[in-house]
Amino acid sequence: MDKPTIKDIARMADVSIGTVSNVINGKGRYSVETKKKIDKIIKELNFMPNAAARSLKDKLNPLIALVVPFADKGEVFVNPFFTQLISGVESGARDRNFHVIVAAVKDEPQLSVLLEKQINGLIVFGANENQIILEEIKKLRLPTVFMDSYLSDPELYQLVIDDELGGYLATKHLISLGHKSINVIAGNLVPIGNSADKTKMNTVGHLRLFGHLKALEEAGIEFDPSLVFPHEFSVEDGYSAAQQIIKQKGNSTAVFAFSDMTAMGVIKGFYDLGVSVPNDFSVVGFDDLYFSEYLTPGLTTVRQDIYGRGHSAVKLLIDQIEEKNMEHNRKLISPVSLKIRQSTVSLNS
Repeated sequence: MDKPTIKDIARMADVSIGTVSNVINGKGRYSVETKKKIDKIIKELNFMPNAAARSLKDKLNPLIALVVPFADKGEVFVNPFFTQLISGVESGARDRNFHVIVAAVKDEPQLSVLLEKQINGLIVFGANENQIILEEIKKLRLPTVFMDSYLSDPELYQLVIDDELGGYLATKHLISLGHKSINVIAGNLVPIGNSADKTKMNTVGHLRLFGHLKALEEAGIEFDPSLVFPHEFSVEDGYSAAQQIIKQKGNSTAVFAFSDMTAMGVIKGFYDLGVSVPNDFSVVGFDDLYFSEYLTPGLTTVRQDIYGRGHSAVKLLIDQIEEKNMEHNRKLISPVSLKIRQSTVSLNS
């Protein structure tokens, strides 16, 4: 069935459109039995009451939500990556006279609470194919843009970056400085080899790792799975990984962290152990967060325009909501570049 309308509800309940409207808005006269019947049909069809649509039409309070399925609300607001992303989303929404709420959603009940806000559309960050919450989001039939999600459905609107190129650029830079044994601090990935099936590993972390592998292969350097540390993208995990690297007592001379937050933890972890960056280890991050150039040393990192991507996601979403020309590609890929600072030096310097 196509997206249900108020007419469909009225037909199935055998009542007038006006009665359905009254029940949805809590106005007018109707029996308790009629209300129960209409509410039951609305729930079965996953019908979104048109309060949001009326709001948009009347220019009263059009509202979109930035949804993060894997995090608690507190985690979102203390993470500098999301601070920059939220700023871009809010700026883009403000330009189009929309308001934004931010929701960290881990399960279906939390999603139900979100829907009570009468949302016009969603920007969903970091969903994946295996999350139950993804199916719940798709059932809402709301205009939606997925960011950094790498979902297989070609009908979904997606905004991603060239993660594989980013991994390649970071590793190629380290290799150009003479580093051959490079530690990688990835997300929670299973160790993989050069023959990994990319179709089954379509995530941010895996794609950055594929870029790393490509650079190693080009340089004739054999991939060593023991140099891959499956940690979360956090300062704490970066700090822990730094201690593991030193305890491993290998011949490695560089670290590629898949986020700037992780890289910051690595630098602090090395410092507390008396290990110098970049004299003992060169360190590369990923994101180019606003503080990265102010670290000591300044962090070499793969840059993505986080703020600009938030702005772009809003445009893609509101164009859907306002039913503007949507003939362009549904999957947009934003560029990345390498920002070289003081945390990386030549191995022979």
